[in-house]
Amino acid sequence: MLMGIRSLTSREKNILRLAIVLALVIGLANGIPMLRNTYSERAQAIEQLRTDIAREQRLLENAELWQQRRRDIDQQLQTLDARLFTGNAQGAMPTVPVLAANIQRLTRQYAQETGVTITSTSLAESRETRGWLLVEQTLSFNLDNQGNTLDFLARLDASEPWLAVSYFTMRRNRNQYSGEITVVGFSRDTTIAAAGD
Repeated sequence: MLMGIRSLTSREKNILRLAIVLALVIGLANGIPMLRNTYSERAQAIEQLRTDIAREQRLLENAELWQQRRRDIDQQLQTLDARLFTGNAQGAMPTVPVLAANIQRLTRQYAQETGVTITSTSLAESRETRGWLLVEQTLSFNLDNQGNTLDFLARLDASEPWLAVSYFTMRRNRNQYSGEITVVGFSRDTTIAAAGD
């Protein structure tokens, strides 16, 4: 075959060289963009993989943090649930009279333990919204030692179920103190809450 090429005329050799150069130019003109596209797509795929790997590593690193947050939230929910007045074993909310009676009973108990005398109670007020029941009970009191007030308020704040104080007033009358306190108790209908979750 080499002999066949050598027997070509110089003009044929030039045409053959031009055809080879032209084939190379066409091949390069089509091949280079195709190679660039392939390289670019591969680089994008590699970058996406690196991003995915980094995200997965962050998730793995943060998994313990999220598990701890979940445990903390569960603990807070248990603490909050312990501070609510409960109804029956099925989780239904207690009625307003039952909740008001429980609030009065606990408030009188804490008052007696701290040297505060409950003199009267008013009719309980209630509000119910989306499975939550709030009952406010206003009580009048007397006491001889002003220092007993802080003990009484501390007992209410630390109580389980929790008795929040929404209003408090106290005045001095000669040798004793008298005042009013509004105590609030909360209950939740867990049957409604479970259906909403």
